[in-house]
Amino acid sequence: MLIWLREEVDLSMRLAHGDTYTDKRGRRYRRMTLAQRTQLRKDYIANVPKWRSPFIGYLVTIPVTAAVLICTIYVAKMFGQFFFPSTFCVISILFVALFWGAGPAIWSILLNSAALYYFFVYPTIGYDLTNWRDSLQIVPFIGSGLIIALITAQRERARFQALATELELQLYARELEETNKQLEDANQMKDRFLSIASHELKTPVTTIRGQAQLMLRRISHQKKTVDMDGIATTLERINDQTGRLTILIEELLDVSSMRAGKVVLNKRVCNLTSLCQDVIDDHKLLSERHITFEVPAEPVCINADADRLTQVMTNLISNALKYSPERSTVDVKLQAEATHVLISVQDHGRGIAKDQQQQIFETFYRTPDAQSSSKRGLGLGLAITKDIVERHGGRIWCESEPGHGSTFFVELPL
Repeated sequence: MLIWLREEVDLSMRLAHGDTYTDKRGRRYRRMTLAQRTQLRKDYIANVPKWRSPFIGYLVTIPVTAAVLICTIYVAKMFGQFFFPSTFCVISILFVALFWGAGPAIWSILLNSAALYYFFVYPTIGYDLTNWRDSLQIVPFIGSGLIIALITAQRERARFQALATELELQLYARELEETNKQLEDANQMKDRFLSIASHELKTPVTTIRGQAQLMLRRISHQKKTVDMDGIATTLERINDQTGRLTILIEELLDVSSMRAGKVVLNKRVCNLTSLCQDVIDDHKLLSERHITFEVPAEPVCINADADRLTQVMTNLISNALKYSPERSTVDVKLQAEATHVLISVQDHGRGIAKDQQQQIFETFYRTPDAQSSSKRGLGLGLAITKDIVERHGGRIWCESEPGHGSTFFVELPL
């Protein structure tokens, strides 16, 4: 709940942050909307026992006034003369105010004033308007009753403010709990990233260093003749590990740009059919695997960032090749609908469990099967892919059953 319960708002109060206000004493408050005031009032009434609700107080005031009037008349007859007939009436007002609040107390003042006038003032002055000063003897009673009602109203307002403060503290407690949870998740993600990154980056660097040292030893041992085949093999391994290290660094840079909101799409009209075909041809050449590609008869053209979509297709196809058997095929399909284009990449690997199909798009997340396999990675590819697709106004999802492979779908608007 938002706190703004002061009846007298300081004119020097100024808007600080959105709905947050700061008064001249430096105290910060939040603006309370009408709906929030209504809800807070309902919560306040809900915390009060039913027999102490204002409606019950208005009803109880009538028999209480009647009982007080009877007692006053009885005492007046007993002693013959009663100088303070309003004594019991003040006590009744105090009783009503104590249990039912300011509203029923004001109602009690009206009833008691009418009763005092009718039974004690009117019999004295009758219809003689010249004795109107005698009717002013109930004014002190009315004044004392209003003072009681005012004190009760202040007491109710203090209770209302206490409830609002309690609700505000509960809100802040929930916010702090959510913030702490986010910080814990971020801390765990940081630790997981450091663990994975240190391992993944260390492996290619160690290999590159070892291969470079091996080539240097070969060159130093063979002063006259140089084994070109050995040098070529060593350089190929260095090139492979350097490429792997480059991919890891590029993924880390993409994640950094993605989180900083610095990813800029250079959209232009591109042939999606040709783009997918080029990515498939590259993977066929590198992996020597069989990849099928089903396309419509007409080329599919969309307004998008061709480089980023190439990165999307590269991630999806490389994952399908990585986590499926060596001799299995990967099926890529491109469909053009009325308002969007649908791309699917299907593999025949182990599949992904239902509870993991949403988590695989999270940063640094890898399934237990991926962690236990010999295939290395930081768990960034699908997170980057999802961000690129969503920045194009599309969506990506996975359909999979353990043991029956996985199919990744990318939907992009035309």
